[in-house]
Amino acid sequence: MVSGKAYEGSNALLTSGRTDFWNGPIVDLTNILEPNSNYVVKAYIMYEDGPDSIQMDCMLEKNESHYLKFGSALVEKGVWTELNGRLIVPEDTKTVKLYFETNTESEKNCVDFYIDGVELVKETAHAVRGDIPSLKEIYKDYFTIGFATTVYEASESRQGLMTEQFSSFTIGNELKPDSLLDYEKSISDPKYDDNPQVTFKNVEYLLEFAKKANLPLRGHTLVWHSQTPRWLFTEGYSKGENAPLVSKELMLKRLENYIKNVLSYLQTNYPGVIYCWDVVNEAIEVGDGEPGFYRSKESYWYQIIGPEFVEKAFEYARKYADPEVKLFYNDYNTEQVIKMNAIIDLVQDLKSKGLIDGIGLQSHIGIDSPSIADIENSIRKYAELGLEIHITELDMYLTDNSEEAFAKQASRYKRLFLVLQHLKKQNLANITNVTFWGLSDETSWLNKPSVPNYPLLFDKYLIQKPAFWGVVMHPDIPLN
Repeated sequence: MVSGKAYEGSNALLTSGRTDFWNGPIVDLTNILEPNSNYVVKAYIMYEDGPDSIQMDCMLEKNESHYLKFGSALVEKGVWTELNGRLIVPEDTKTVKLYFETNTESEKNCVDFYIDGVELVKETAHAVRGDIPSLKEIYKDYFTIGFATTVYEASESRQGLMTEQFSSFTIGNELKPDSLLDYEKSISDPKYDDNPQVTFKNVEYLLEFAKKANLPLRGHTLVWHSQTPRWLFTEGYSKGENAPLVSKELMLKRLENYIKNVLSYLQTNYPGVIYCWDVVNEAIEVGDGEPGFYRSKESYWYQIIGPEFVEKAFEYARKYADPEVKLFYNDYNTEQVIKMNAIIDLVQDLKSKGLIDGIGLQSHIGIDSPSIADIENSIRKYAELGLEIHITELDMYLTDNSEEAFAKQASRYKRLFLVLQHLKKQNLANITNVTFWGLSDETSWLNKPSVPNYPLLFDKYLIQKPAFWGVVMHPDIPLN
């Protein structure tokens, strides 16, 4: 303990001398945490030297071999940041330890950091929502209704609402490359140099939930510039900050084998659970100025392979995916005209080669923009390609929790769903799924430490908001 650095009071716990990203303070809670029980965690994190920001995770070590993310926060240098999370302790838990780590496997993130104000509380309250209609039943003749969740958000107390209201779901983080890639095994033998190894320890809980609940699962995502560690692209899988990148030829082999390993495991161990994949995510970035408006500055995929990495990813996914699994391209700001045209050109080429089944429109929208008319016009344009359309990550940015603001949000959600329903009913667009990016407000990715956000249909107590009744298109919600 050190004095003079506390978030509150006089002392904080200093963690220093770390040699790897997963090093951090750990406490054995085997005799305290109860299996099959729900817990919420809160802590305050701060660091003074290192990069401008780091992601800190609170982790649970189960049975000395499985690691579950409890909660996470993006911490800015020199600023005390609140970390929140929740998790159900799995039923088969025999030993359990709680610890904190940095998220990224870069050596620069082995920073010293302070922890203060740690709270761990068992959830015992159950929300009373009353008799409310089911979204999946209301829209069953139009499109499936989904939600996104991570492991630490999918506690047992929330699963009832998930299965009552929704007909599909997306795993928010645990099927992304940084969660699946197994660094230690990949470097354990030179034979893996073109064959990155994977592990599913972080996602098994959600895969089992999908299987048990019979909820079709969206695979998100195979290829993305973000949440993919740099070592995947370096010679010898080096974590050195300036380690040289591999050749295009070797990177293509790694890309194919990564996709093959992920799909083979899931289709063997969880057959029929995943109904579609976001094969490539966010490959277009107009501001980078590349031909075709490909993202280049942040993407090692583009820097090593070039624009054909997108086609190659779909080629490999088509090669190894089960025939009934649909393949999607997914992106954000899809209403912006220049980006929309670039996406259409990209997807049109993939379609001509029989490599794609649909387009995912993320639809992270605000309370005022983009306009519902612009959203509708863009969907009509994408529909001309003759592919399925999914609204994949819907939420509505809102930092005002006043009654007036919630009413405005409800009205905008209602207008949006009237448009989506109309487009599908009139065969103007083959919309087959609408997924909300989260279940309740307090777990939304839009929350900042000092600025809460209220973008979804349920509040932190899992009680329906006016936004829910807007999506239901209740007559009491006016169209402003």
